[in-house]
Amino acid sequence: MDDGGARADDGMEGYELELDGGALVPGVDYEAEWLRARAAACKLNAALGRLGIARERLRAQAGWAGDGSGVVHVSLDTGTATDLARLLELMPGNGSAA
Repeated sequence: MDDGGARADDGMEGYELELDGGALVPGVDYEAEWLRARAAACKLNAALGRLGIARERLRAQAGWAGDGSGVVHVSLDTGTATDLARLLELMPGNGSAA
């Protein structure tokens, strides 16, 4: 199964899991959802890299919502956002580029 790069051999051995998303609520298991969000973020970063979008121009990062569910935060500069929107508009079923 492809986990999007979130593997035990990802160079993070010996590091404690750092959850980066928001305030922790006692009794909520954030780890599993965060790991799923991390795998999704890794897949997104890799896919966008294959499209030629430089890593320093876009970053997808794992986090969590208030209910403990995983989320992926994406930050990018305005030029990259415009380029990505054009790419998505060119995909079949999404209309034509503006």
